Amino acid sequence: MRAIRLLPLLLLSLPGVAIPLQLSDQHLLKTGLKEVRLVAELGGYAVVAGRSCLDCDENPAIYIFKIPRPGEDVAAIEAASERYTYPGRYVDYLSKTLVEKTRMFYGRCYEGMPSLLWLSEYRVNDDWVKSEYLIVFGDKGPEHRYNENRQPSLYYIDNRDCVELPGVAAETEP
Repeated sequence: MRAIRLLPLLLLSLPGVAIPLQLSDQHLLKTGLKEVRLVAELGGYAVVAGRSCLDCDENPAIYIFKIPRPGEDVAAIEAASERYTYPGRYVDYLSKTLVEKTRMFYGRCYEGMPSLLWLSEYRVNDDWVKSEYLIVFGDKGPEHRYNENRQPSLYYIDNRDCVELPGVAAETEP
């Protein structure tokens, strides 16, 4: 009987085991990710950081999962999410030169609406190209917007409801 009670604790301590993520409403979200942690809950979605494997060259990433409402098919909602860049400074894994600088913000980062915002600069030859990727959580679900060579939403991030997720120092994936 004692071994059965210890099994959940043992699973929590095993590396590489995907553990469900507890949301603010106490619902457990099965993401299938390793080293998973909740970044934010925005507009009915869980913004999650994690990786799909541990013994590989995969960097941490950002994933978005719909938070199930009562009566919804949880299995369909907990299906795999798209993978988004984790913020940070990335060096090329071969040359070790800086090739990307990405900042990520979450909260009310665009016209007071729940949103995620990536401001990136990436190296093309000897030049740096700026881009912006914005996800706004509206009534019809997430809306994706991309701007290359400019970052117009920079204007909206200077408020206390828009939080920057600290970045990592990492190498690009092979």
